[in-house]
Amino acid sequence: MLNLPRREGAAPRVFGPAPHGQGSQISPIMIQEELWERMRALPYVYMAPTLVSVPHSRALFLPEGIGTGPAAAFQRGREWGHIHPHHDGSLHVTLPPEAEAEVIAAGWGVHHPVQDVTLVYGPRNSEELETVWRIVQTSYRYATGAK
Repeated sequence: MLNLPRREGAAPRVFGPAPHGQGSQISPIMIQEELWERMRALPYVYMAPTLVSVPHSRALFLPEGIGTGPAAAFQRGREWGHIHPHHDGSLHVTLPPEAEAEVIAAGWGVHHPVQDVTLVYGPRNSEELETVWRIVQTSYRYATGAK
């Protein structure tokens, strides 16, 4: 489905379940911001305070009536993803089960221990940014109902 490359090195330290995030191998802030700019520029996406994550997480929503994604494509309300504050840099997105299985198998994230979302590790460099961006686009397509 995604044909992801294997993530290099050991997995970062993950904490949780509440809050659930990344505690090591933190993504450089400029790379986090590049990812955020891409995420918020997706068609019809709007930003609002997260309904499920820690304060200062930046969340992405789709308006009512946009897309035909299943209820499982949203974390709460119309929130389909969020990026954690700079000291963490990971993100939670919803993914179809087969896409999540590929993300986990390739070492790019883990399933949340309580919620039905995927923790995707923050990208450490520009090459990883491109892979994480592909994962985010898959989540967006899931929420909009696009193939």
